[in-house]
Amino acid sequence: MKHYSMRSHLTITFAIMAMIPILILGSFQVSQITHITQESNQNQRQTTYRLGDAIQDYMYYHRNAVETLAATISASDAAFRTRESLTLKLQSLQENLAGFTGIYVVDQNGIIKATHTAANASLIGADVKERDYTKRVQAAQKTVISSLFRGPESLNQSAVAIAVPIYKGNKQADGFVLAVLELAPIKELVTKYDYGKEAYPVVLDHAGKPIYHPNAALTESMADLSKEPVAEDARVQRQGEGTYQLSTSTHKELITYKAIPEIDWIVWVSKSKAAVNAAFIESLRITILLLVFTLILTVLLGSFLAKRLNGTIHALVGYTQRLAGGTFAKPDSKVVPQGSPLELQLLADHFFRMAEQIKENQGALLQLNSELENRVEERTQRLQDEHATLNAVLESMSDAVVLIDVKHNVVYANHRMAEIFAIPMSELGAMNEAALFERIALLLPERQDELQMLTAEPRVQGAFTVKSEQGKERFMMVSAFQVAREGRVFGRGYVWRDMTKEHEIDALKNDLISLASHEFKTPITSIRGGVETLLRVDAQWEESFKQELLEGIHEDIGRIQDLIDEWLDISKIESGAMRINPQPLRLEAVVESAKRRLPQQANYEHTQFEVHLADDMPLVYADKLRMEQVLVNLFTNAVRYNEQHPIIRITAEADERYVHLEVQDNGIGISAEQVDKIFDRFYRVDVSSSRQTGGTGLGLAICKGIMQAHGGEIRVLSKPGEGSTFILSIPSFQGKES
Repeated sequence: MKHYSMRSHLTITFAIMAMIPILILGSFQVSQITHITQESNQNQRQTTYRLGDAIQDYMYYHRNAVETLAATISASDAAFRTRESLTLKLQSLQENLAGFTGIYVVDQNGIIKATHTAANASLIGADVKERDYTKRVQAAQKTVISSLFRGPESLNQSAVAIAVPIYKGNKQADGFVLAVLELAPIKELVTKYDYGKEAYPVVLDHAGKPIYHPNAALTESMADLSKEPVAEDARVQRQGEGTYQLSTSTHKELITYKAIPEIDWIVWVSKSKAAVNAAFIESLRITILLLVFTLILTVLLGSFLAKRLNGTIHALVGYTQRLAGGTFAKPDSKVVPQGSPLELQLLADHFFRMAEQIKENQGALLQLNSELENRVEERTQRLQDEHATLNAVLESMSDAVVLIDVKHNVVYANHRMAEIFAIPMSELGAMNEAALFERIALLLPERQDELQMLTAEPRVQGAFTVKSEQGKERFMMVSAFQVAREGRVFGRGYVWRDMTKEHEIDALKNDLISLASHEFKTPITSIRGGVETLLRVDAQWEESFKQELLEGIHEDIGRIQDLIDEWLDISKIESGAMRINPQPLRLEAVVESAKRRLPQQANYEHTQFEVHLADDMPLVYADKLRMEQVLVNLFTNAVRYNEQHPIIRITAEADERYVHLEVQDNGIGISAEQVDKIFDRFYRVDVSSSRQTGGTGLGLAICKGIMQAHGGEIRVLSKPGEGSTFILSIPSFQGKES
């Protein structure tokens, strides 16, 4: 009975041991299929969002081009609004930007009065006042994008149109520019993405008509899909996903959707729900069948093996129990039953001999173990203390330290070494000396030969300029030394000291001296010349000439005072002594006050301001004079760094904590490598240009300090030749003064 119980136990054990890896494999496979399904859904979401962004960008470029054309027409005099002149402007847009089937100028009465080509001359005089886009643009007096329509102005094809109002000189409405977009480029844009098996995209306009649908008949018939549940959800939730039953499909579909608020369109990507679940169900079925088959096979094999092994194992277990009780009696020759496998018999013989050796060595091992434990514990504690002390010293150093053994492998490096050279600690510890210096050499554009000299001599020093992956330079001083004791060399060590701060201080000192000598020299020379002229006793000057000289002297003194004020401000910012007196302010009043404070070269006569601030914009909580100082600096830079008629556009939006004021100009712009540096002290985008226009390089650094003192921030978006947009995040007034 006991043998039978052990055999059953062995059979069950084999079955369980076999089931465990199968269950793990099955669970892993189900997890993988689930992960693949989730990843597929994630890819579908990302494709939907990319599709929405691509359509938004496409419509933005075309809308921006039409708005530019409308602004050009609005800015022209009546003499330049003849049909011929308008036709030339429309042709220019048609030639420079593809995708338009027709471009027209419509008067205030809804009558087409100019087209881009003589081929459409028959449409001149056509009445479009009943069109949806005409009613909307006349009512809103802003750019609108029409819903899907068909008519002569679209060559009787399904199309959408961009309508932009135009004005007379007195800002009165004078009709609008109508640009009809063909759907073929939009279709090409939509279908270029890989949506996966059994998936397709859909694009709806603001009225729910399909701009693109794989069923072309829906687009041709301009079907109304606005009542589809996915379209209704997109209007409310903007973006998301869900399972829907569409009127155009016979089965449920998994749909990811996104609304494009700028043009009030909706995009979605749909995939059959059955296709999504098919792979998961099939994998689960195969896993279950494999599990059942393996379980049956394992039970049969385990039962067979248990039957053969049961007797011998039972005998060995009994002898083992006696050994555990301290009985080292010589085993009986009948311990291993007849008929047992040869391997088990050999195992039993070795087991018995091992028991004899255990008996002999047990006493000696106990004594040695006790002595060894004491010695190991003492030595381990000493090494731990020494290692902890040494590691604490090296890790607390501000210098980078690396130690190399005699086999030229890295045996130690502190975290400062990994930080300076951007090498992960795990990778750094596995490097050899040559690989380490090759990695460092990648950051040294020059003087790599001198770097190799560090490994050639016992003690040597060198200075290098290290350039990080972000392009930032660090000035490093390195010392190489031998690690030796009592005449035995254990390896080499290198200590890298970061001298960047000291180098920057020297550079700033030189910049300050150069800047002071240049910026003060010009006004002081002018003042001296004016005073010497007035002091001449051998000449009689007219009062108007004296007044002119005195005004020039006054202006130069003001320039010197401005320089001193800037240096005082930057000193306060650096020392943390910048003080502000915040109060609730209307943003529009601050902007208007800043415009009045502009210097002569940036006043109303030379600069066009476009201020678009909503009437319900919340109050900001800021220091009025300091905020005006920031805006005056941004306005002055917009004029100073501009090669055309300066246009400054001011807009704002608010969230729960801040009012984000955007100051956009049409200046020369800033390159990507300079954007991160323009808020540094004494930094100027173009030295030659700065010398021609003046400037200390402190203005934007002061602006940054003022915004930080308010608890806000300033940042910039810019591209060369496309102007710059400075964004001021100003704390909004929360209803009570702090």
